Amino acid sequence: MTNPMMIKKTLQPLLSFFILQLAVVLPATATSNILYLNSIRGWGTTSVRDFRSEIAEFIDNYEDGNVFDVDFVQTHVPGNLASFLNAKPIDYYDQIWFDASIYKTYLLNAADLDALNIWSINKQPEFILDSSFAFRNKNTNTMTSSAGAMTVNQALALQDAGGGIFIGTDHNDFAHTANQILANFGFDNFFTGINYITSNGSFVGDSMLAPNSVGSDFFTNHLQGLSTSNVPIGTHVLNENGGNRTINIYENLFSYSPNKVAHIGTSFDPGSQTTPIDNPELPESIPEPSSILGLFALGGLGIRSLLLRISQ
Repeated sequence: MTNPMMIKKTLQPLLSFFILQLAVVLPATATSNILYLNSIRGWGTTSVRDFRSEIAEFIDNYEDGNVFDVDFVQTHVPGNLASFLNAKPIDYYDQIWFDASIYKTYLLNAADLDALNIWSINKQPEFILDSSFAFRNKNTNTMTSSAGAMTVNQALALQDAGGGIFIGTDHNDFAHTANQILANFGFDNFFTGINYITSNGSFVGDSMLAPNSVGSDFFTNHLQGLSTSNVPIGTHVLNENGGNRTINIYENLFSYSPNKVAHIGTSFDPGSQTTPIDNPELPESIPEPSSILGLFALGGLGIRSLLLRISQ
């Protein structure tokens, strides 16, 4: 005759092992904290200023708010950066987003730069440089599914890289604040020129196209014909503010107009795959964390029910 207590003792370690594995698979409950500073206003920026809050809210609400927590500053003025960074523990913010397109203006003061450098020494930040960001939603001033997916993918890519600094800007005279940030870290080159994103563009790798589906309409609806600056791809030797590191800005998006122009770059390698921008091929989808959780939950319920029946 089967001894229920012996069976229970045999299965109990299995349940404990299951609980341990579940803890390993589940993502951390803590969110990544983002400080989003919007400086778009004034001459040449038309009506896109008020739309920036929608971008911040879209990131903040991703996956029901369980991934990112965004502190949004609608009107970025000198001193804002220092105030927010100094009010929190040094490791509180994982990402700083500079939505920096303001005509011939340097917005960061000495206090801002000091606070940024203290934060950077602690974080050793990675970088995303995006000269298409200012007017990516120019036609609608709404967060379309493709633009939303692209923006969240950028936040996720920076999160996966360990956190860092996102700099979104426009062309030439609107990139002063963006270039002030690059100069602070000792970049060898800056956002330069006035160029246009043409129909012969390509994404490099999939770090901007996944895990959320960007869709083939992203280029034609949001980027084609957009004026932008050239992103400083290549090797940069950062100064002490950047931890005296040597980094490489890799192309993520480029086109020819007529010469090759980089529009989005990252300080982490996006991979070698080059994807035509008008027909991006996304990688095969992977199970969502909630699906994995469901499988484990069902398994756990089955083991628990069996133990209960045996104990009776």
